[in-house]
Amino acid sequence: MRRKRLVFFAGLLAAVLILAGCGGNEPSKTVIQGDELYSVTFDEPGNWETGEYPVDAEKPDSTLTIENGRYLIEHTAGRSASFTWGSGGEAVENVIIEVSTEQLSAAGDNLYGVGCRLSANDDGDTSGYVLLISGDGHYGIARLSNRSLTFLLEWHQSGDINQGRAQNTIRAVCVDDYLALYANGTFLGEVKNDDYRRAGHVALAAGVTEAKNVSLAFDDLVVYEGKVK
Repeated sequence: MRRKRLVFFAGLLAAVLILAGCGGNEPSKTVIQGDELYSVTFDEPGNWETGEYPVDAEKPDSTLTIENGRYLIEHTAGRSASFTWGSGGEAVENVIIEVSTEQLSAAGDNLYGVGCRLSANDDGDTSGYVLLISGDGHYGIARLSNRSLTFLLEWHQSGDINQGRAQNTIRAVCVDDYLALYANGTFLGEVKNDDYRRAGHVALAAGVTEAKNVSLAFDDLVVYEGKVK
């Protein structure tokens, strides 16, 4: 899957100022966690995507590496907000994804999280879903297509997300047409969408507003089979 820089939000700061919410509500669906499909500790390279992008650039925008048992994403945005991701594992459809994260960079105006059902067409355009939190305590769920994100669940704020240079555990549900996001064991939000009812790859993603950089570490990725009760 060839990496591209993607414009991922327009007017994020305005949306953040307008929207407010919390993770105290309950999910509308009961999702059953099934067998573990695969797990990755990043103690060795394995088959997870690494590299510098754009390829052969004098100064790459994105660097994906595995170091000291963690998956690292470093990304710098240019004149517009952008994000990048790395994928791996087998193609799966109905899954529950858990991963530990640590923000290493200082800026809070960013996003990071998990992608599911990512698949590229013959033109290299990747589509799927991304379930995201930010370094300033916001969360959202979006569909990825045509080099941009369209938010299905707009940005809301939650006190259950640790801000700044901090660790968070993300749990992402991608089952049938149901998408739900948790942080540190607390339900944040959900949405229904059936645009991508197919198998695709799991991904780890990070992005930042224009002219800034973001650095994230991911570890202990586990992918389970999931179904709605």
